[in-house]
Amino acid sequence: MTIDIRAHRKKIIESIFSIALQSALGLFLGQQYDMGIFLTAGYVVSKGLSPYGLFPARSIFGHSGFFEELPGIGYPPLWALYLGFTYLTVYIPTGSIFAYNLAIKLPSIASNIALAFIVEKIACQEGVSDKDCRRVFYFFLFNPFMIYISAVWGQFDSLVILTSILAMNALFHGNTKRSALFLALSASLKIIPLILSPMFVFFIMRKQGNFRSIQFIITALSALIVFSYVQFVVFGWNLNVILGNPSFHFQRAGGMTFYNIFELVLHTTTLPKSLESLGYLWIPALVLGYYRLSRTPLAIRMDLLRWASSLLFILMLTRTWVSEQNILLLIPLVLLCTVVNFGEWTIVRLAWIITFVFTVINGSIFQMFFLLSPVPYSLLKVFDQTYIDLRFIMRFITVIPWNVLGWTYVRRTIRNR
Repeated sequence: MTIDIRAHRKKIIESIFSIALQSALGLFLGQQYDMGIFLTAGYVVSKGLSPYGLFPARSIFGHSGFFEELPGIGYPPLWALYLGFTYLTVYIPTGSIFAYNLAIKLPSIASNIALAFIVEKIACQEGVSDKDCRRVFYFFLFNPFMIYISAVWGQFDSLVILTSILAMNALFHGNTKRSALFLALSASLKIIPLILSPMFVFFIMRKQGNFRSIQFIITALSALIVFSYVQFVVFGWNLNVILGNPSFHFQRAGGMTFYNIFELVLHTTTLPKSLESLGYLWIPALVLGYYRLSRTPLAIRMDLLRWASSLLFILMLTRTWVSEQNILLLIPLVLLCTVVNFGEWTIVRLAWIITFVFTVINGSIFQMFFLLSPVPYSLLKVFDQTYIDLRFIMRFITVIPWNVLGWTYVRRTIRNR
């Protein structure tokens, strides 16, 4: 018992240190575009206005680090409500843009800590050695990529994947209603987890029959409506604005995809008219992925994690636009599948390292200081005046090993070995 108490105390101390580290970084840093949108959307929602539109960000806060004008959020309204809540409870009482900046990131920081405990527990339950279980715990507390995306950048993908894992865990334990609620919550934060919903239905059909699968669908749809639609009715927000966003995402080209070549060759981040059909390639790719996976087992928790990681990888590899922070959705699933099933760390290490390298080349790090100083971003613009083509070429080259790694993983997991 003494050993367990000491181990528990050590984990708490390490968790507190991780929270302190992430909070220190999160207080002053943030991605100029995304955090600018979040900070502005919080102000807008606090005034009872819709967060979907165009807003004079710089004049709202009187801070030169903001862009002159920023669009509203590109996500379902649940996150916007949290932004409005933090503006009212943190920014108005303190008047501190830094305190407000940190408050927005607290769910992501907390999610990193929760992932450390939950993913370690799953790994241990699945028979992973004590040594590797400890490594899993430390990975989520101190992984540079996890901290960068959550505490520095300010994105909340760690919260999205946390709720997705909780949904899969509840499903494995036979609690379909709780699973449906967690899945709906996850998809109400970012819509990406919605592609996993057929997997949940297939699992229930194989294990519990059609009636329980129908219950799951009804519960998930009802929760999704409450989390993602009711706000438009209650607050009178215009739904047409957000309904127009999907077409924009189908047309964008770049990020961690081969399509970033268009920015180098054509100086555009949208697909040429003749190639717009490529924006929908991920749909048949996922259908094919589901077909191939349906020929493999789906009966235990690791099957759920294997299917989910493979399907998310297929989505990331076939979309024409993938932002670096979205790769965080893959990391916990790939880690569990490779460590539990294959007893190795190579794939998950390469996944976050390649993405981190891409992020550096992509120049997003220079935008993280916008609340403190305009100098870093100005230096990037000066560099790009001469070497922007070189940076774009390096960015394209970095995507090559990423695709090799991804398709190798998909091929391996679909074969279930």
